[in-house]
Amino acid sequence: MLSLNKIRIQRLVMVVCAAMLLVSSEINSRKSQDIPTLVAICPLSSGRVTVKVSGDVTHPGVYEVPANSMAESVIIMAMPLRPLKPYSMYSSVCRPLVNGSAVKLTTQSERLQLMTLEQMTVSERLVLNIPLDISSMSEIDFDRLPGIGPSLANRIIMHRQNNGGILRLEDLVSIEGIGEKKYKNIKKYF
Repeated sequence: MLSLNKIRIQRLVMVVCAAMLLVSSEINSRKSQDIPTLVAICPLSSGRVTVKVSGDVTHPGVYEVPANSMAESVIIMAMPLRPLKPYSMYSSVCRPLVNGSAVKLTTQSERLQLMTLEQMTVSERLVLNIPLDISSMSEIDFDRLPGIGPSLANRIIMHRQNNGGILRLEDLVSIEGIGEKKYKNIKKYF
């Protein structure tokens, strides 16, 4: 009888050890949760985008997040000062974020929060090495590029307006004051 109990205990110990080994290997084989990290300069990658979070959040800043992240998820990641209210945002924040998105949470009253989605400024995009959108830049934005002054920025805007509001990167060479050398220096920003 004593030996039968001893065998049962040994079997039980073996089953418990096998279960612990199985659980341990399962935990170690799982990928860690994809938690965005605060970055200063973001290398371009196909699976991640750089976004700015500001407003009424505990941790505002610039984050690298998985591509196709939504505005609400990055606001939650940055920890809103108050719990998010449902249906308190514009429909524009229901699209996936892209490189250079800027999400802002503003608490307007106890019952109303406003979440807005815009683009980072040209200065921020330059610092973070995020490509610029030549079609949406203003005269002031062009003036911020190295080697482009106010008068050349004005000529770029006028060229874009005279061509139906469309400007391709290659079109810059045809603008007076932008030669091959200057074009090569600024094309890396787009």
